[in-house]
Amino acid sequence: MTEWPRISEKRIQQWLGRACSTRGKAYYRLGHVLDLAMDDGLLAASVRGKESDPYKLHIRFTSKAELVSHCSCPVGADCKHVAAALYAWMNEQDEVDAEAKAEAATGPVPFAFGQWLGALDQVRDGQPVRDEFPDSVKQRMLYILQPNGERNVRMQCLTARLLKDGGYGKASVYSPVNILSHHTPQYLLASDERILREVAMDRSLGSLHGYRLQGEDGLRILKRIVASGRCHWQSKDAPAIKRGEKRAGEWRWQLNSRGDQYLTLHMPADEIVIPTSPPWFLDVHKAICAPIDSAQPATVAEILLNMPAVELDCSDEVLAAVRKHLPPGVPAPLALTHERRQVTPIPRLQLTTIRPQGRGYYRKPEAFHVASLCMDYDGKRITHSSRTEMIRSIRGDRVIDYTYDAAAHARAVDALCASGLFPLREQSMTPAVEVDEHYFILPDDDQWPDWMLYECADLKEQGFVIEVMDDFPFRMETAHSWHLQLGESSGVSSALMGHASFTATLDDGEEVDLIDALARWVGNQPKLLSEASLAAMREQQSIALPMADGRFLAAPADAIANILHYMLDVFASGGAAEATLSVPQMLALEEHFEGGGAVQVSSTAWLQQMRQLADIARVPAAVLPAGLQATLRDYQHEGVNWMQMLRQMQLAGILADDMGLGKTVQALTHILIEKEAGRLQQPTLVIAPTSLMHNWRREAKKFTPDLSVLVLHGPNRMERFAEIADFDIVLTTYPLLVRDFEVLEQQQWHLLILDEAQYIKNASSKAAQRVRRLMASHKLCITGTPMENHLGELWAQFDFLLPGYLHDKRQFAKVFRKPIEIQGDQARQNALNMRIRPFLLRRGKDQVALELPDKTEIIRSVDMEGAQRELYESVRLAMQKRVRDAVASMGVAQSQIVVLDALMKMRQVCCDPRLVSGLQGALPASAKLTMLMEMLPEMIEEGRRVLLFSQFTSMLKLIEAEVTAAGIDYVKLTGQTRDRETPVERFQNGEVPLFLISLKAGGVGLNLTAADTVIHYDPWWNPAVEAQATDRAHRIGQDKAVFVYKLLTEGTVEERILEMQDRKRELADSIHQQGAGKVPLWTPADLESLFTPLG
Repeated sequence: MTEWPRISEKRIQQWLGRACSTRGKAYYRLGHVLDLAMDDGLLAASVRGKESDPYKLHIRFTSKAELVSHCSCPVGADCKHVAAALYAWMNEQDEVDAEAKAEAATGPVPFAFGQWLGALDQVRDGQPVRDEFPDSVKQRMLYILQPNGERNVRMQCLTARLLKDGGYGKASVYSPVNILSHHTPQYLLASDERILREVAMDRSLGSLHGYRLQGEDGLRILKRIVASGRCHWQSKDAPAIKRGEKRAGEWRWQLNSRGDQYLTLHMPADEIVIPTSPPWFLDVHKAICAPIDSAQPATVAEILLNMPAVELDCSDEVLAAVRKHLPPGVPAPLALTHERRQVTPIPRLQLTTIRPQGRGYYRKPEAFHVASLCMDYDGKRITHSSRTEMIRSIRGDRVIDYTYDAAAHARAVDALCASGLFPLREQSMTPAVEVDEHYFILPDDDQWPDWMLYECADLKEQGFVIEVMDDFPFRMETAHSWHLQLGESSGVSSALMGHASFTATLDDGEEVDLIDALARWVGNQPKLLSEASLAAMREQQSIALPMADGRFLAAPADAIANILHYMLDVFASGGAAEATLSVPQMLALEEHFEGGGAVQVSSTAWLQQMRQLADIARVPAAVLPAGLQATLRDYQHEGVNWMQMLRQMQLAGILADDMGLGKTVQALTHILIEKEAGRLQQPTLVIAPTSLMHNWRREAKKFTPDLSVLVLHGPNRMERFAEIADFDIVLTTYPLLVRDFEVLEQQQWHLLILDEAQYIKNASSKAAQRVRRLMASHKLCITGTPMENHLGELWAQFDFLLPGYLHDKRQFAKVFRKPIEIQGDQARQNALNMRIRPFLLRRGKDQVALELPDKTEIIRSVDMEGAQRELYESVRLAMQKRVRDAVASMGVAQSQIVVLDALMKMRQVCCDPRLVSGLQGALPASAKLTMLMEMLPEMIEEGRRVLLFSQFTSMLKLIEAEVTAAGIDYVKLTGQTRDRETPVERFQNGEVPLFLISLKAGGVGLNLTAADTVIHYDPWWNPAVEAQATDRAHRIGQDKAVFVYKLLTEGTVEERILEMQDRKRELADSIHQQGAGKVPLWTPADLESLFTPLG
């Protein structure tokens, strides 16, 4: 506490002047001094002036007896109100008897004095003095200590709210001069008010940046703020500083950056010395503040700590004077050596984050990720922006000056600019931010990872030393090994899916999961999965892969691109956490990386077993059944092997060979193997279009006669339901599946086959929903067109065969369908192809051309139903009666014309009821025409070139209307065609895929080797005529295998004609020659056969 001098009127006049003193004395005599209180050397008073509210004022004296005052009046200080208060205090001093003075005092004890009395009582009772805050008051005054230059400490006042956890909320700066205003914050305690008033009154301590703690006054403030329990080092979040025990200090000379030296007290743990009187120390690690035993009187220690620095180049006389005047126990100044050197500085780049304060009241600091350039002169670093001729370095008792190398600085800046960096000061977006020009930035922060990946190495080669600071968010790691592990997955069918882990071992030994890292990277940048992005990535040497903790990993670009390529659907679906892959994906990964390179790949024995699925040639050969009445071609045997492998592994697939390559016989062979092996304990259900029902029955009878077949078709099929379990194969249709579902659902099936499986392409159709509910141990789809319009059709079949393998419908659309169909993403297309490859076996004619015979004949039959069937029976009965009557009256030989006319009408009903003349009303649709229009689009889609023959030109007109409606281009040739050359040339030149030809007009004389498919819409008596028509395509110059399809209606005269072609070729010839042969046209038994009723 600074003691007050004795007050006299003379001194008041000396301090304030005669005029001011006189007016003040008048105020005092008039009783304008309302309140007067002394508190620790600070006099507080209230003096009534001209305003209604009294003025508040404070008076104190410095250690040199200098008056310091403050008043709330307009004058502010050293005014008549201060003079009145001094006269009042002088009167207090003149009272002789202190007891009488106390007795003379009337009224309540002033608040400040009352607090002092309370504190005195606490001390006398042995209690520590502390302020008490009411529970309702949460705001606090905080005192923050901070370094101030090399030799001082300053205090800054903050105000913040006390939180429930004991910490403080957001703080704001509080200026102590505010305490001198009329309004004192209510949350201030008396002790806070005393601290703030003294700081505000002592202008020698204050500055814009805080209040220096030095001398006696600084010590008094230091003690008070430490006692408050709210004094912290540099941050409000640091522990509160407490009073500690005195420690001894050692006087030493300290060198500053200029080479000047000054005295300081050295502490054992490098504590901070506060130059108060006497000096104190601050242990920032333990948050302790206490006096220092300097072995010198307080006044001497204060002078020593504040002595001017002894300059490096001072004269010997100055050094001698200093040595002479130093007290005992204080060492002499250091004897320094001074030298000059010239070196080439090393450019150092520090990657860090700065937050420079912008100008203006509302402008907030902005964070910049920067490269800070400094130049290293043999260990002495200076910022690039430093401009000096010499760089001074202090090393012990040596002072070294280095010559500034401007050229080296310029080269460093040029190198940084060439790398893509530019000075922060040139950033036009933040004109209000003031920063040093040694900070360099990139145009976009997103460019930092690539800059570190590529440019850092170049800069290091140029001699740069690069350091990444902890606050810099873009940290680049490197790895010394990469490992891809492929194995069996848990929780998923092991024959369908596997598990992959991809890890990198960093240089420090840390192992990083890269699957998760890649998933996050792709999730933020989905375009990375495009084919163009992957191709561009492969062109790079390395990429910056972001990791979960914000770091980046320098990863081999080609390896990462291929991981993304082969696992594309995994990352695209967002489910990379499990890294569950299909077998083909895993095999592709293994094959790609097993040849060496940066990534080491390892796999389990399980994956080697799965390899067979991806390559049809590796599938073990199945032993063909003894009961097979056919010789399979090699590709057909491979198809049987594949189906057997799928059955063995409890899987399913799609047999998708081109039309005519024998899908049915392959499936029948597969079923027969199951029967002969004893595994066919339940029947096989085949669901097919109506047009294929009898084709299955016929081929089963021909090639696998040991398989019993039940056809569930027709109005009487319910009578056979009880026999289902007794047959090897049960045939039904898609419409009947829905009608008979309750019966079929109850049966356990060994194998469920969907022929022309595109019928379930609409997953929401009744047939598609019902077929998923059937109980079957094994499943197989057969189709020549697994996809007709869109990828959703393919998904529907796989969802039946292997539910979930291609995700759910929504996810499939996101991962595959939309990118492929709308965006044309080839990478996604490749990923889908890879995924389905083991489970979709498709061979085109061109792939197996060497195995195919020159000509393959295929019979396709269809049932007539409903009105067409009734019409046929009606015509058959009428024609049968007419023929019987003619034979009865004229005999068989003379009845040929009647018989031929009757048979023609029956054949016309088979082809299309509209061909029959004389029929009235609405005519039923043609089952055969329907079957044709199911076949033709598929053939055209496969790229086939088709010749379609019919005996009836009127039938060709009906077909012409259908193919036109279907959008199929065609040409036509009949007896009425005058220009025969043009349609032939158009077909041969590949302009159209379909040629409609009447049997008589085009059966001979044409060379149509562009065709590879021949369809005989209606059978003709003479097989030679059909053969001649077929030979329009199957002739010299044909370089493709030819498929010949004969379309029949099941159980009708057409089927009988086909049988008679083989049995009675001579009869057919004689009919063609209109009876020229010696053999009768037909026997009575033949006529009965031709007119056999439908079964």
